[in-house]
Amino acid sequence: MSLNNLVEAYALDPTPEGLHDLQAGIMAAPRYDPLLSVSRAVVPLLRAGKHREIVDLIRSWMPGALLSPSAHGYLAKALTELGDAEAGRVEAKFSRLALDSIAASGDGSEDEPCSVLRIEDEYDILRASSQRPTAQRQVSDERGQFDVHTLEDGGEVWFRLLWLAPPAAAQQAETQDDPRS
Repeated sequence: MSLNNLVEAYALDPTPEGLHDLQAGIMAAPRYDPLLSVSRAVVPLLRAGKHREIVDLIRSWMPGALLSPSAHGYLAKALTELGDAEAGRVEAKFSRLALDSIAASGDGSEDEPCSVLRIEDEYDILRASSQRPTAQRQVSDERGQFDVHTLEDGGEVWFRLLWLAPPAAAQQAETQDDPRS
C-alpha cells in the first residue's frame, strides 16, 4: 500500500494497526529523519515573515516529516498567511491528527509509553498537554529504547523511540526460524 493510501486509511479510520502501518511507511520514506528539528529551522523564517520559504522547506522534508505535529502546524500557519486558508485548514487537521496519533499510542506511563517518530514529537505532545519537563533520560529494555521526561510535578512521561525499536516482523521471523520455539 502506498504512503498516500496509508495516510488516507488512517485518517478515515484511526486504528492501532493503521497507525503502526503508517508509522512504518513514514520511517521507510525518503528524507525521514528522527532527529529533524522543524522548529529550529522554521522559527527564524516565521519571525522574518518568510511564509513561502516555510512552505517550500517543510514540503521538501515530505514524506519523511508526515505526522510531525510541528511540521503540519507550521505549514498550516504559513499557508494561511499566504492566503490559502483551505490548505491551511487541511494542514491544521493533519497537525491535530499527528498529536492524536501520539496520544492514542499509549498513556505515557512506563507500561504504556507513547510512540514517537521523532524527538521533536515528544516536545510537541508535552507542549500540547501543558506539561513542562525538567529532566530527560534514555532507558533501554527488552521492549526497545525510551526517552523518559521528568515533569515539574515529579511525574514522568515515557516515549518509545520507534526508529530504535527492533522491527516486529524481524522478531517474529527470528522466532519462527528458531528451532527452540
